[in-house]
This record gives sequence, structure tokens and C-alpha cells, in this order.
Amino acid sequence: MHPNPTVSSPRGASWKSGRSRWHLTLFAGVSLALATACGEDDDGKPTPPAPEEPAKYEATIRRTAHGIPHIIADDLGSLSYGQGFAFAKDHVCILSDQILKVRGERARYLGAGPGNTYAGSDFGYRVLALDKKAEAAFPKLPTDVQEMFNGYVAGFNRYVKETPPDKLPAPCTNAPWVKPISAVDLLAYDISVGLAGSSYQLILAIAAATPPIPGAGSEGRPAPGSFKVERPEWSSVGSNGWAIGADRSANGRGMVVANPHFPWEGELKLWESQLTVPGQLNVYGVGLLGVPAVLIGFNEHVAWTHTFSSGQRMTLYGLQLVPGNPTRYKYGSEERDMVAQDITILVKLPEGSLTHITQRLYSSHYGPVIVIPGTAPWTQQSVLTYRDANLDNTQLVSQFVGMNRAKSLEEFQNVYANVQGIPWVNTMAADRAGNVWYTDATPTPNLSPIAIGTWRAASAGADPTTAAIWNSMGLVLLDGSNPENEWRDAEGARGPGLVPFSGVPKLARRDFVFNANDSYWLANPNQPLTGFSPMHGLENVGQTPRTRINAKLLMEENGASGADHKFTVAELENAILSNRGMVSELLKEQVVARCTGVTTVQYNTTQIDIRAGCAALTAWDGLFNANSRGAALFREFSGHHTMGTLSNGGTLFAVPFNAAEPLATPHTLAAAPATGSDPVLLALAAAVYRLQVAGIPVDAPLGESQYSTRVDGKKIPIHGGGSYDGTANIVSWGTLKSTTPDSDYSAVRGNTVINSRTNLTDQGYVINNGSSFIMAMGFTETGVEGRAVLTYSESSDKSSPYYADQTELFSNKQWRNIIFTEEAINAAKVEETKISGN
Repeated sequence: MHPNPTVSSPRGASWKSGRSRWHLTLFAGVSLALATACGEDDDGKPTPPAPEEPAKYEATIRRTAHGIPHIIADDLGSLSYGQGFAFAKDHVCILSDQILKVRGERARYLGAGPGNTYAGSDFGYRVLALDKKAEAAFPKLPTDVQEMFNGYVAGFNRYVKETPPDKLPAPCTNAPWVKPISAVDLLAYDISVGLAGSSYQLILAIAAATPPIPGAGSEGRPAPGSFKVERPEWSSVGSNGWAIGADRSANGRGMVVANPHFPWEGELKLWESQLTVPGQLNVYGVGLLGVPAVLIGFNEHVAWTHTFSSGQRMTLYGLQLVPGNPTRYKYGSEERDMVAQDITILVKLPEGSLTHITQRLYSSHYGPVIVIPGTAPWTQQSVLTYRDANLDNTQLVSQFVGMNRAKSLEEFQNVYANVQGIPWVNTMAADRAGNVWYTDATPTPNLSPIAIGTWRAASAGADPTTAAIWNSMGLVLLDGSNPENEWRDAEGARGPGLVPFSGVPKLARRDFVFNANDSYWLANPNQPLTGFSPMHGLENVGQTPRTRINAKLLMEENGASGADHKFTVAELENAILSNRGMVSELLKEQVVARCTGVTTVQYNTTQIDIRAGCAALTAWDGLFNANSRGAALFREFSGHHTMGTLSNGGTLFAVPFNAAEPLATPHTLAAAPATGSDPVLLALAAAVYRLQVAGIPVDAPLGESQYSTRVDGKKIPIHGGGSYDGTANIVSWGTLKSTTPDSDYSAVRGNTVINSRTNLTDQGYVINNGSSFIMAMGFTETGVEGRAVLTYSESSDKSSPYYADQTELFSNKQWRNIIFTEEAINAAKVEETKISGN
């Protein structure tokens, strides 16, 4: 016999007989099973193979310039199948990492992380148990929404299965954690997205909550100084949103400007697409990564945008602990035990092996116990806990799908009333007929008037801890031992303890509504919204310079909207990227007058020559364009002052904020003191000094020092201003992301931060946050006219042609036409993919 004979199977496969008897038996069993199932009948006669199961999903993906996918299918499941597949091609690393995060498995694959942050993240997310919430909620979702989840993961998984690990894009090439996901995984992740304004910022604070008792372990806990707690908008997350109605529109139809200020890296980036099921859905816009449907955009009937709400999505509670027992707390006239939970995670050690770490974490009846480093430790006397209004919000996708399908503004509004799944944003919407609508319908704690009054007094200074947490983090702290501070149930609310839709701020108009991250109060200054709980935001308070420039662009005569005071799409484009600065328009000429003729000013112990600085401001065009000379110097002047001063007056303005003239005040530069140093000249000297430290000439074009490093080794000049400039077009440095270096590009800021308010470093102003998806659109008689740009581009894959192409467009203030109709898509498509599967 030949030393290596072969044995042929009925299907033509060939096996080497030199294998062990176990292998031969296994293969023979497989062959017999195949023959019986689909090759031969009981008499050994060949039978025809069973027909293949028809594909459950079929979708067509047509990409136009800059990689924008236009996805069309016959049903919502297939549509999402196409969306999940197209999305995976652009952002597979980021979503895979985020699923890992929400599962609490990062440390298993990536190690404990710097300062134990990966292990701490695992502990925090295990406490929230989003997977269990998703598993319980999924069967209760509307059937079509379930189909969308199932289709999306099927499309995403198809890409993962078809792409060899070594062909995955950097930085997740060959990563073992890029693997198929389930619909429950995706729902759990989408719940976590809804926590961006609440629990998201407290994940490591949950993991850091170690009780002051003997034997309480610290292994795997986040190290002191490895994290901080702050509201998202304090991480440069914000937005401008305008809805223009018939009275202010050149053609009498609705218009929308979308200008979300969101991260350019991480999981909160936006992804652009068009989703079409003929006769059911046709929507264009951007969505959050890994979230089916569209977040900001338009269909044939309604257009809308969002801005981050200044209201509260959660409340912190201070617990008074029982003496001698720091895991037991007082509540009214009783005492309650915290609920302890032992959680075990797997951690990859440096040499590659895995180890188990177990920690005991605690919750009160409000929610998880937390520790905020340097502010709120766990002592024998007290500790913090919190309650989150979005923790049980499983309606995020149902909300977006309802908005996407709305055939009228009334239907759009009914989604808000009935689903109540919007997570953390204000909404501005316009319809084809020229009606506009504003609401802040975010989930908001429903507190009693007594609780609100007590908190307002405490935050005003009656209680130092409450005031400190409010002033430093913008978070509400209540006495958790007082039952009066519980959230109150209300009829019609989505869940217990929330304000119902009937009680949230909303406003319908025919001229305009807008928001720039201050509260609902001045959504239209001609009709202020008043009388709402401060949990929704504050009324009768100073407005940021950015809110004021937005209002000025919208309302000034013979300004951005031209002599007829009615906007065209082109005028909207020019307005939102005009780079006018509110602070400079209020003060520049007066600052120049003050510094003219002055030679030197003593700043700290150094004599600063301000003559070149004063000359630069004199010649500056007052804008924050890339070619504007002197813009950086005035930014440092403005950023020498607090935001409270710029909004309310302080010592910088002669006329302080006046609630009766909220958009006109504060104004006028304060007079120089009769004796002593002039604070205005000191601020200018400080600005000159900071630019000298950074190596930036006072008259250098802004684009030389303000840039993106999105393309390795190349600086892309970026126009726009920061919060302290008071521009509408914000570009900045942000830290709101939880992706790892293994899953996403990260910009390098610089070694030394010279001014954290303005983002000035020894490398200049490095940009990784701000204007993201910018859209100016309007309804026409027969369709839609629109232009847009996605500032950081469509793909996270550095090898993709769509990785930085739109960043170059944005750098040059170039917009691209929105392609929406079938005729236009087919004429402009650069790539077409038809996919089907199960």
C-alpha cells in the first residue's frame, strides 16, 4: 500500500490516512452525517441537496464622494444590515472596543490599564449591569426596532467574519477582541450612550468607592489622579442649533443649521449616511457610532438638530453614615444597609497570563456609591451615591426611528410625547411649511419645590460641599438622608421620578428657535420660557458669549440674513462659519484704545513690552479665520478672565449682566482704576507673555498655531474660536471619550499646557474637538437644498481615502452638496455594494 493513501468522501474531499484512528472516525462520522442529511436517501441513492435558505437581509450600499453611504433596502431589518456592514468598514475598531467596555471585559484583553483605568471601567460597568437591562428590555422593544438591531449586528458581524484579523484596520489589527456581537450587546451599548450626560462620567468613581473598613481591597481600583468628574460640556462638548421658520426664510419654508460641537475622536463621533426603505423611510444625516438610525438630519417632511442640554440627568446624594458602620446609612427616622455586590473580573498580566480580581462594591437605594477624588471621599461619617435618569432609558433607538419616520412636525412631536427616549439634548426642528419647534425633553429628575429650594440655598453657599460640587462640576448634590429629596412620580412620565413631557420646556414659532448650550430660557428671546425647574437649566442668568453671538447672527438687522432679514442656505453657511467673536465685538476697539501709547506692563515679576501686541490687535480683522492675524492674542486676553466674568460682567465690564437685557449685557470695558495696575493692561500683558512662552508671534495667522494632527506628520490649519472667544464655530481640545489607544486615533496635545481655558500648549492650539457635522439646509418647493461637511471625515481607518479628506475641506471653509435624491445618488456614486445574508 502507498504510505499515504487517501480516502475520498462522497463530496469529493480527500483526507490523509496517516492521521490517528480518532481523526478517521471523526471524519467518517461527519461524512456519513453529510451523506444522510443532504447526499443519499435511506437506500443509498443520491438525493437532491436541500434548497438553500433564502437570504433574510438584502441591501444596496452606494457611496458618493467622501465615502458617504446611501443605503437602500426593502425593509428595516435589511436596511440596518446594510448600515451595520457599511459602518463596520469605517469604525470596526471603535465599536468593538465599546462593546468590550460595556461587557466589563477590557482588562481581560488589554490589562489593568494606566492607573488601573481599564480594570476600574470593568468594575464600574459590571455594577451598572447594562447587559442585564438590555436582555430584559429587548423583547419589549417594538418589533421593527428589534429587527433593526438584529439586522445591524448581522451586517457588522458579516464584516468581522469576512475580514481576516491581519486585514483589520489599525489600531485593532489582529486584536482578539474584535469579534461578532449580539443584538443584546448592541442594545446594552446604546443604553450606555444615553448615559453620556450622567453615569458615563462616574464609571471610575464607582470603581474607586472603597469603604473605610479593614480588609477593603484596592487591587484593580483606579489610582488617585487617574480620573476626574465633570459635565460633558465642561469637556468642550456643546453645539449650536438653529431652526428657521417661514417668517425668516427667503422662500417661506423651514430651514435648519446643525453645528454640534463633539469629539473628533472616540465613540462620540458622528457617522453620516442616508437610510431608505421606499415608502416607509428616507432620512439623511448623522448618527452616533453603533446606534442604528439618524440622530441629526432630515427627511422629506421635517429637519432637526440637537444641542447638549444644560439640565440635570442625575442627582448626587450625600449619605449620613451610622457611627461605627460606614456601609449603613440614615434615611429619615430609620437606618438602611447598603447593598453589597462582589464582582470578579479577569485581568491580563504583563506576561500575558490571566488572573481574577474580586472587589466588593456598594449601592444605596438611589444607586451606586461613588468617590470623587479630592472632593468627596468615603469617610466614617459620609459618602456620595447617585440616581441616574437615563439608566433605564432603553428607548434611544425607538426615539430616533420615530423621528426619522415622521411625516409631519406633529408626528415628530408625538414621538417626544409618547416614546420619551431622547437622552441628553435640546431639539430644534423645522418642517416644510415653515413651522419651527424647540424642546428640552431630556429625562429630568422631578423634585419637590421644597427639595429645590433647599438645594438652591445650599448651592448658593449655605452648604460648602454642595456649593463646591455645583461650582466645580455643575452637579446637583442633595441630602440623601432626607426623604423629601426623593424624585417624585408623575403621570405621563417615561419612568418613575421623571418630569413628564407635559412639563418640559417647549416652544413653537414661525420665525426661529435656537440653542447654544445655555438653558431653554432664550430659545427665542422674543418669547422667553420661564417657570421651569432649575433641573432643566437656569433662567435669568448671564448668557455665554457664544449664546450671544448666535442670537446676534440670527437677529441683527442688515447682518447675516441680509437686507431682507430672510435667510438663504448660502447665508446660513456664511453665518455659522463667519468666525465672528462676541467678546472682540464688545471690547476690541476699547482694548486697543486702552493699550495705545503704553510701552511696558509689569506682569508678575516681569516687564512685558506690549507695543507689538497692541499693534497686532489694532490691525486684527476681529475674526477667527485661519488667516486672521492677532486672533490668538485676543483669545489669550479673553481667556485671562473666567467664563463667569465674560457672562456676567465681573471687573471686566462697566455694565454688568441685566436679566431685563440678557443679550445686550454685560457690555463696555470697565474704566481703568484711579490708582494701581490696570487689570485690562495686565490681561493683555499676560496674553503677550503666554504667546511668547508658546513661541507664537503676536501677529501670526491663527492657522499657523491652531491645527489638526489628524494626518500623521502634517498640520492641517483649522479656523474657528473657543468658548472664551464667543464664536459660533467652536474648535478646541476635549477629553470626553472612553476609547483606548488600541481602538482609535488620538491627537497629541503638547507637553505643557500654558492656558487650559484657551487650550494653549507648547505646541500651539491642537484641535481634537468642536464643530463636527456642520449642515445648512432648507426645504424647497419640490425637495431639499443642503450643504454639509463632517470635519473629521467619515472613516477612522487611517488607510482609507475618507480618513481626513473632509478635514481638508473644513480647513478651507469648503462645503459639499448633500446628495439626497435617487437620481443624484446614481449620478454621483463612486462605489456600489449589494449584500445579502442571514
